[in-house]
Amino acid sequence: MRLIFLVAAMVLVFGCIGGGPPPVSQNNTTNETTKPPINIIIEEQKNQTTEKNETEEPPPPPPPPVVKELEYTYDAAALFGIYFIEAAGVGLQGDAILIKKGDCDILIDAGPIEKGDKVVNFLKSRNVDDIEVLISTNADPRHYGGIGAVADNFKVEEFWWSGLDFDDLEYKTAVSRMNASVKTVRVIQDGFSADLNGMNFTVLNPSTENRFDDFNNDAVVTRVTDRNFTMLLTSGIQTGAQGRLINRKAGLIRVPVIQAPYYGVGSGTSNIGIFLITAEPEIMIISGSSDESAPNGGSRDPYKRLMEQYGIRWYENYVNGSIRISGDGQEYTISALGAGQ
Repeated sequence: MRLIFLVAAMVLVFGCIGGGPPPVSQNNTTNETTKPPINIIIEEQKNQTTEKNETEEPPPPPPPPVVKELEYTYDAAALFGIYFIEAAGVGLQGDAILIKKGDCDILIDAGPIEKGDKVVNFLKSRNVDDIEVLISTNADPRHYGGIGAVADNFKVEEFWWSGLDFDDLEYKTAVSRMNASVKTVRVIQDGFSADLNGMNFTVLNPSTENRFDDFNNDAVVTRVTDRNFTMLLTSGIQTGAQGRLINRKAGLIRVPVIQAPYYGVGSGTSNIGIFLITAEPEIMIISGSSDESAPNGGSRDPYKRLMEQYGIRWYENYVNGSIRISGDGQEYTISALGAGQ
């Protein structure tokens, strides 16, 4: 009896012998309340509904337009005109180049002081209302002499120069006047580059080191590019700077149109052959005076014979007036504007 009583007590306390969780049903029927599996999407999901929050603050106003330093209407697709102004005379060389694209006018040098009024009149005849950038290439009075006349007649916004005055008092005076009147003065040397109305101006000379201490060979040389058109403006460089460009900038001086260095006369072109072979131009623009006497630089005949040999065509602004190159960045034409123009 004692044993039977003990077993009965254990049943009351622990439940049935062999007890535990009920056996798992072997029935394969699906539970109707079971949730379907979740698909995990690892790519970004976009909200397919856009509902405006009525309490959302309005977006901030757009920032004001960027004010350009230069005041002109930007139009990179405009046609361009490059004018090698007839700015010299008998016994007098001289250089002045107008680059006009849309509302943007760039003047490179201003001729000698004796031709300052002629340069001014030419600019007015081309509807120049102001000059965005005036570039002075060197301390040669045949290049900078007309700056005063230009400044008297036109507002000039920026003045670019090499920073080298070679202790020329008159040049220092011209530079000081520009420093006092323009908004911005830039010193431009090898490595300087800027875009003006879709045209790129890259300076290849003077060097920032190992200069020639000569205002001709340390003159500003500029590579001008507009879309597929490229030309090289060489100012007054002579043998030294020409050699440096051949050795260090061969790829950059290889362009279809080049301004003849130092008016194309003998004293600036005595070793021009290698320069022409390296640059491979199609067209050469010779600016200056028809006077080829020894004091004025010497004969251009050797230079012209080389150009004939290499199949280079040339134009002279002292023969039939100022030379104009006009184009759309894909094609260009060259024409002379006539004597006195």
